[in-house]
Amino acid sequence: MRYVIIGVLHCTILSTTAAIAGSADSSSIAYNCALITAQRWHEKTFGALVAMVAQLFIGKPYVAGTLDTSSVEQCRFTADGFDCVTLVESALALARVAERRECTYERFLHELQRIRYRGGKLDGYLSRLHYTSEWISDNYSKGIVENITDRVGGQPIRKTLDFMSTHPHLYRQLRDSSALVPRLALIERRLSRRPLYIVPTARITAASAKIQSGDIIAIATSKPGLDYTHVGIALRSQGKLGLIHASSKSGKVFFEQSLEDYVRSYPNAIGITVARPLASPVTPSR
Repeated sequence: MRYVIIGVLHCTILSTTAAIAGSADSSSIAYNCALITAQRWHEKTFGALVAMVAQLFIGKPYVAGTLDTSSVEQCRFTADGFDCVTLVESALALARVAERRECTYERFLHELQRIRYRGGKLDGYLSRLHYTSEWISDNYSKGIVENITDRVGGQPIRKTLDFMSTHPHLYRQLRDSSALVPRLALIERRLSRRPLYIVPTARITAASAKIQSGDIIAIATSKPGLDYTHVGIALRSQGKLGLIHASSKSGKVFFEQSLEDYVRSYPNAIGITVARPLASPVTPSR
């Protein structure tokens, strides 16, 4: 399969064991940083850069739950595998530090935390942006993405979000600390007051001309209590709009050659939301 190269407070390591385990992860980021710098990818448009960085992870294993291995919330990164959210966050964070020419493991972790947590601040399990709709809105407020769904044919819908608080047994941290559940329910009620903008599945063809490589695609679901069930990064290849995503079905980070066909085949999918990554503001020289 040929891909077209167009042209996701610092995280703290809490123990010696974590530091040893993290050495392979830091080496992976260092290698990618060196590649990006040597090939001058930072000179591409930012959307192209995000798509190019995402392609670095193709073939990596799909691994679920990498953020939930400890009862203490940590801003974790592992190069050993990704789920759909950690893939998007990691590609976006790496592209942002590369674009600023600050491509180091430490700056990558700092950027990853900004993206993953509400307001960029790590303050326990509930500070993580668990619902994709809040992930998009919070990262809009931080100047990291823009929700362009209304501009590509999206329509507002409303959903009640309560899946996590009504299914606490599915989440280790909620099982271990039941006091978190009512606090989470308050967050969900706040999120439920906001409309979601969705391009219906039947209109993806019309919208696709306005979707660019590097755009973040969230697949909306009809499942009660949830807003979205999958995310990935758009990539144009051989004239078609596809999706780079961490696929549980394929067991790895995979490139779907047709975004529309994939969404149509996805269980309970009702359409997509499109968030466009934004380049970091240029700091004026002094």
